[in-house]
Amino acid sequence: MNTENFNFLDKLTCMYRLSATGKYIARDDVVLDFGCGVQNYLLNWGKDKFRFGYGLDYDVKDCQKGNIKLLNYRFEGKLPFEKNFFDKVFLLAVLEHIEEKNAGGLFSEFSRVLKAGGRLVITIPTLRGKAALELLALKLRILSFEEISDHKHYYNKGEIADLGSAYGLKMVEAKIFQLGMNSLYVLEKL
Repeated sequence: MNTENFNFLDKLTCMYRLSATGKYIARDDVVLDFGCGVQNYLLNWGKDKFRFGYGLDYDVKDCQKGNIKLLNYRFEGKLPFEKNFFDKVFLLAVLEHIEEKNAGGLFSEFSRVLKAGGRLVITIPTLRGKAALELLALKLRILSFEEISDHKHYYNKGEIADLGSAYGLKMVEAKIFQLGMNSLYVLEKL
């Protein structure tokens, strides 16, 4: 979704998400931010923390600045990277925008491009978060209406663990944050 239209509260939520997920970046990592958005918050925030970062999103223009490369990209079954390319893949507030029927293909590709021991870091709103998001966006119009109305499915811990397991990714961490409104899952490639 187009992060250009984010308001202050949308941006604050993104920054809070970074505080929960940024700790998974290590100095020598090559990272992928899948669905980075035009603001590419994670990559800009972490540019001094990783070796190189790639951002994929259909709202960005192809460009490279320093150790960050953005690619205009829409997932159609294959990621444009070699096998075992990334140390970390981030999927922050994106999976809920993916049709359930496409999630398996996406996880298969994440597993393919991750190095052995590499990690997939995911955030997804919880059902409690869903209610709050819909109130704030769809009724009160405080958050991005476009962003929240595009949510397809709110995945739970069991669904994420099953998806990961089907593609050689083991859940190594699961927690709830943002006052119970958001979930964080970390899966490791076996």
